[in-house]
Amino acid sequence: MRSSGRTVLLVTVLMAAMAAMAHVGPVLAADTVRPRAVIAADFPDPDVIQAGSTVYAYSTSSPAGTVPVAGAPSASGPWTMRGDALAARPSWATEDGGFWAPDVSRRADGRYLMYFTAPSAATTPTRMCIGAALSAGPLGPFRPVGDGPLVCDASEGGDIDPASFVDTGGKRYLLYKNDGNALNNGTPSIIWLQEVHADGITVTGPRRELIRNDRADENGVIEAPVLIKRPTGYVLLYSGGSYCGDGYFTGYAASPSLTGPFRKAYRPLMTTGTFGGAVRGPGGADVLGDRIFFHGWVGDCPGKGARWTYTAGLGWADDHPVVRGEPGAP
Repeated sequence: MRSSGRTVLLVTVLMAAMAAMAHVGPVLAADTVRPRAVIAADFPDPDVIQAGSTVYAYSTSSPAGTVPVAGAPSASGPWTMRGDALAARPSWATEDGGFWAPDVSRRADGRYLMYFTAPSAATTPTRMCIGAALSAGPLGPFRPVGDGPLVCDASEGGDIDPASFVDTGGKRYLLYKNDGNALNNGTPSIIWLQEVHADGITVTGPRRELIRNDRADENGVIEAPVLIKRPTGYVLLYSGGSYCGDGYFTGYAASPSLTGPFRKAYRPLMTTGTFGGAVRGPGGADVLGDRIFFHGWVGDCPGKGARWTYTAGLGWADDHPVVRGEPGAP
C-alpha cells in the first residue's frame, strides 16, 4: 500500500523522536518496586563483592570503623558486621575526617585492592584525595600502599569516589570524580576514566572525561561512578544532587564506546519519588549480578540520621537499567 506524504512525514517524526529517546531506557515503577533494607544501620556508599561463597560489603566511615565491612552468605543476607577492613590509616591522611566510598576488587594475582577517599594532610585547606590499600583476603586487614595518595589535585577540589572497572580483555581502569563543587567557584565536577596497570595502582596514559555536572537537577554535584559493560556498550551509574536529604538520586548515562560520548538518561533511575518515599535519597549505588545496592536516609540530615543499605532487583531492557522489586520487600 502506498503511503501519503503526510503519513511518511508522521512516521519520520515518530522515528526521530524514538531515536532521540533511545538512550533513555525504561525506569522503575514506584507502585511495584519496594527495596529492602539489608543493613539497618549507618552503612553509606555500599560497595559489594562476592568472594567464594560469601558476599562482602564495605562502607564509608561510621561508628563501626574507618572502612566497615559486612558479610553475608548471599546477596539477600542475612548480613552481619565483620569489623574494620582498614584499621590502619595511611600516613598521609589527617587524623580527623571520614574515609569515603571504598571500592574493593580482586586483582589477577589474587590479592584484594581497596580504593578509598581520605582527607589529605598535604593540602591547604584539607582536600579529600584517593588512596589505595592491599590485603590477602576480603576482610583485610588492608594495608595502605605508598607514602601519599594515588590521585590528589587540590586545584580541582580534590578527588573522591574511586571505582574499579575491568574491561573485556582484562584492561583495568580507575574511575573517580574531581570534587569541583567543593571549591564553590564554578570548577566543574567531572567523572574521569583513568587506565591503570594490572596492579590497579600504576596509572598509564591520559585520563578521559566521561560526564560532568551540567544539569539543573544535579544541583552542581555528580559523584559515585559505577561502570557496567553491556552487550551493546557501557552504562555509567552515578549519584547526583546534595547527598543530604531527599534530593539525592541515582542516574545513568550510556555509550557504545568505553571512552564515550556518554549520554545521560533524561530522568534518574532512582529517586525518593520513584520509590514512593520508601527510600529517601537513594544513592551511592553498586551492582552485583542482578541486584543493585544503595543507601538511603533514615532520620534527619543534618542531625542524627543514618544511611541504611538497601537492595532491589536490577534488570535490563535494550541494555538500559530497570530497577525491579526485591523478593521479600514489603
